Amino acid sequence: MVVDLATAVGEVLHGKESAHSVRLLDLEQCRQELRRRNQAAVHSLLDLNGGVDEIERTLETLDRVAARLFRTAQGYGQMRSGLDEVSSRMMAVIQKATVSLQHGYTRLTNGSPAAASDAEEAIGSSDAIASYRVLALQELLQAPAHGLVQADSAAVPERTSAGPGFWLDELYGSLNDIAGELAGAGAILKAWSQRLSAGLQDQGARGDGIRSAAPHYFLAA
Repeated sequence: MVVDLATAVGEVLHGKESAHSVRLLDLEQCRQELRRRNQAAVHSLLDLNGGVDEIERTLETLDRVAARLFRTAQGYGQMRSGLDEVSSRMMAVIQKATVSLQHGYTRLTNGSPAAASDAEEAIGSSDAIASYRVLALQELLQAPAHGLVQADSAAVPERTSAGPGFWLDELYGSLNDIAGELAGAGAILKAWSQRLSAGLQDQGARGDGIRSAAPHYFLAA
């Protein structure tokens, strides 16, 4: 659902779809339903030993990502200036991070330690977005048409709803927050994957010990 929502939001920001489209509203309804189901599922697992808090944090994080994506589509889908190149790249990073998390969860479910590489991609999205945001703000500062304060090198776009500088600054901040949440989910996935890898290594070590002991047993017999 998060992957589909990220794709839909990207299309909204690019002007390919309405911010109030049926698909976007359907995804938001799906998010609400999944939230209720997830809460019930976590509640049913409270009696189990360990790991439930990480499951709950992951579900809450992904729900916040979905909610922020939906608000981003509604808040910035009507930007008259359209999506600039930098924010387009930022959105692409977010879409890639959601897909990486999806792959990672699937690999983890199948017992594959390769989920760690997917987790790293999601974690790295936060730094990528931050670097794009700095670049974007520098470009805005160099553009007089955006009504920016040129005297102060640390200035940010003038926060007036009359110009695109306001909307772009807000959009950059929103996308940065979304990437931060995705990185948090990636960190939890990485921890799960590392524990899985450690468990597989322990099992392998015990198996090697049994196999190496077997010939000595038969020789002694």
